[in-house]
Amino acid sequence: MKETYPTTAGNLSPTKLRNPLPRLDLTALKAIQTMKVYPKGSEFFMEGQSPEGIYILYAGRAELSMADNQGRKLVLGLAQPGEILGLSAVLSGKYYEETASAVVPSQTGFIKRRDFIHFLGDHPEAAFWVVQLLSEQVTSTFEQLSCVRRAPAKEIRQ
Repeated sequence: MKETYPTTAGNLSPTKLRNPLPRLDLTALKAIQTMKVYPKGSEFFMEGQSPEGIYILYAGRAELSMADNQGRKLVLGLAQPGEILGLSAVLSGKYYEETASAVVPSQTGFIKRRDFIHFLGDHPEAAFWVVQLLSEQVTSTFEQLSCVRRAPAKEIRQ
């Protein structure tokens, strides 16, 4: 089955984001994004890489993963259209905490780090929106960790 892209993907609208921004902020955000298409298997960004910008996933799906201490790939989740990828890395300025790769052909809106930081300074409501998004990510991470903590430990025998 061939994946097609919505014809409105380039027009950022409140229904495209899981947590919509106010309309005026959406218009300003749309003005600074570049549309990108990724074939299946290609990476948006890699764990440890310096953050270049955020990615708004419009079409497709992205696998989020990281390597464990032995170099094995750990899948953290699957991003769906409407999700923003690379947000905490762009705000911290340190590095991407995970790798994001296209599971199917995918389309994103890409916003360079410096443009996004400037956008947040000019749009206080958008800055609060980002705080809400990051808070949801922290809550989700704690929920995942609590599931791991409750999982029965397996005995290791040598």
